[in-house]
Amino acid sequence: MLTVGSLFAGIGGFDLGFERAGMRTAWQVEIDAACRGVLARHFPQSERFVDIRDCGAHNLQSVDVICGGFPCQDLSVAGKRAGLSGARSGLFYEMVRIIDELRPAFLVWENVPVLLSSDDGRDFARVLVALAGIGYHGAWRVLNAKYFGVAQHRRRVFGVFARGDTAAGRAAEILALADGLRGHPAACREAGTDVAGTAVDGPDVCGALTTGVARPDDNKAQAGHLVALSPTLRAMNHAEGHANGGGQVAIAGGDDRGFIVRRLTPLECERLQGFPDGWTEGQSDAKRYHQLGNAVCVNVMEWLGRRLVTVCEGAE
Repeated sequence: MLTVGSLFAGIGGFDLGFERAGMRTAWQVEIDAACRGVLARHFPQSERFVDIRDCGAHNLQSVDVICGGFPCQDLSVAGKRAGLSGARSGLFYEMVRIIDELRPAFLVWENVPVLLSSDDGRDFARVLVALAGIGYHGAWRVLNAKYFGVAQHRRRVFGVFARGDTAAGRAAEILALADGLRGHPAACREAGTDVAGTAVDGPDVCGALTTGVARPDDNKAQAGHLVALSPTLRAMNHAEGHANGGGQVAIAGGDDRGFIVRRLTPLECERLQGFPDGWTEGQSDAKRYHQLGNAVCVNVMEWLGRRLVTVCEGAE
């Protein structure tokens, strides 16, 4: 069984997806205390550490795979931010240091697509140069979560890097898409039907919103509208009860008065990201929205993890 170390672990999207693929999470590094509480509840067998800057070969055990989505706050298309020299996105270099110290077989990372164009592409070149400098080469591609069984448009760039002369070829094999995956909408429609059901199940899910909303078995066709109007979830820094953060909106099928547009619930956000129901429960909605907006889609990571396991098994 492959072992995994998780940097910038958040609420465990990488970890859960990889465990579903048959791996074991050995340790997690996450600076946010509320996120660590979620991790402790769902990964009691894993060691947890707070600050990536305090971690390395002296306190992290060797693993087969290190994964993580390094912070993206300093990246921008226009180059007006600090990029990889910024205090937050610059933590990428701490990831590189740990990779160099532990020498895992694979590194898997995730970030926003703007990484590819930040500072006119120079930031992404810096990523490649830094990894090549410690002997890691690989492949990358943009994947959209809506093609992996969730009703959400969420594009992210994923990188798979490895050691050795055949590293780039193995990484490219892991990230290769099956024929027709990009244009196959069936999984999206099925996921949309499921989430649309949660949108109209009553006050335990939707709070006060019950009037004029169809039951899920009355209007299955509205799932397609939910797919269309569920944009990328974004972290919510607003106080509870305020604006919807610019992205957390869903549409529920209505009666003859039409549709009702409202804010998604934390439960629906969990489902849109591929987490089990209640994964982030026990804390304020504001924290749950923020955590889920920052998370990686579990379904994508499970797919990628299964590909990684298959490639590793074939190399044995």
